Amino acid sequence: MNHPATYVYRKLIPNGVEISLERKTYQITYPLTLWQQFPEFFRQNFADFLTYALTVHLCLNGHQKLIYNFPHPPIEPFIFESMMYSFGETVLISQNKLLMRDLIKDFYNKNLNIEFTGRPRFSRFKNIARNTKNRVIIPFSFGKDSLLTFALSRELGIEPQLVFFQEPKSPYENRQKSKLADRFAKNFSIDVNFFPVAPGRLRHNEGNYWGWDLLFTQYTLMLVPYIFGLRARYLFWSHEFDCNDFFANHEGYKINPVFEQSSRWLLVLNNVARFLGSNVLFASLIEPINEISTTWILHHRYPEIAKFQFSCFAEEKDRANRRWCGRCEKCATIYLFFCALGIDPKVVSFKESMFGDEKKKLFVLFDNLERKDTWRDQQLLAFLLAYKKGIKGELIKEFKIKYLKEAEARERELRSYFFGIHPSDTLTYELKSHLLKIYQEELSSLQ
Repeated sequence: MNHPATYVYRKLIPNGVEISLERKTYQITYPLTLWQQFPEFFRQNFADFLTYALTVHLCLNGHQKLIYNFPHPPIEPFIFESMMYSFGETVLISQNKLLMRDLIKDFYNKNLNIEFTGRPRFSRFKNIARNTKNRVIIPFSFGKDSLLTFALSRELGIEPQLVFFQEPKSPYENRQKSKLADRFAKNFSIDVNFFPVAPGRLRHNEGNYWGWDLLFTQYTLMLVPYIFGLRARYLFWSHEFDCNDFFANHEGYKINPVFEQSSRWLLVLNNVARFLGSNVLFASLIEPINEISTTWILHHRYPEIAKFQFSCFAEEKDRANRRWCGRCEKCATIYLFFCALGIDPKVVSFKESMFGDEKKKLFVLFDNLERKDTWRDQQLLAFLLAYKKGIKGELIKEFKIKYLKEAEARERELRSYFFGIHPSDTLTYELKSHLLKIYQEELSSLQ
């Protein structure tokens, strides 16, 4: 359905921001005492930034023209860049039925149909966030990445504050994580703050999944009032080294399926937050290590925390009471890493084998597109380690036939890379020095 013009309004409310379009309203609200710590002269720009980031995708979904009731936001070029580089994930989800050149052309043209009203506001660039506490805000999901970030923060002596973004189109995930959060609070005496993302109702859970493209940018913006309210010194995203990897697709475009999780984009987000007075360090403690290393360190060094791992995002009714669906790529990868590292999957309530032939399509290694990238190679190493541990299954047999020779020939190279400690762009020396000692302790025997 095409819309001749969609008017997007936003206004400040006593405890946050309200977005209105097509006779519907979506509120982003904060605890009142926290919101009051966010300086008033940043709130108008904050409302502009957040509204634009949460709705710009609508230009790709039948809305002929978007007209905003506020001036051009200074972050417009950043949003444009992130959208352009995020199309690679859209192409992969479509299994290459969509082309990068078509998506880029479409967005390039439709972006010219976006209008703003009024003259640009004066921006205040003074950094005034009072980061007086040795405290970190951690976007928290119960995935291995954020669990390890939580554990490392505590070991570094930094007080963690956890925020889970509650998406309205993820009811089963929300239900499972609410149960985990209750147990987590009892075990570690820390609350997980559930933050409802009402504008998430504008996202699409089918087709091209428009609206999920700018997730990390949106979440980072939403956390800015927390930076002020909690007087935090850090904001730690949980992005690993392999989040920086690109590969060339069949059109010749360099693609990073998780571009928003790259260190490059995290540094950009640090700059975006400066527009709103933040002087907090945005970083990723796990930037120097790869995904399989994250899994090992979490379960080997922090087993009591690791038991809470929940990395499946499937939204299916028949898995409403299960932590793992057993039918998605995330489940396949996590199960493979557990078997490769000698971790019992039952520790995290994973009871289904992922090595049956019907699971083949869930593994990048068996992708008919013959991808040559680090995600494929990481699975090559993991299958080799699982094979050496005597793990059984149809896919282990297929691995032995097709890939064992390559894996054995490259084992030293693969171990060195995937269990190695890599350079980082987001970490300061004060954080890096202690972290590297931990990583060396945990990974030296695996390299």
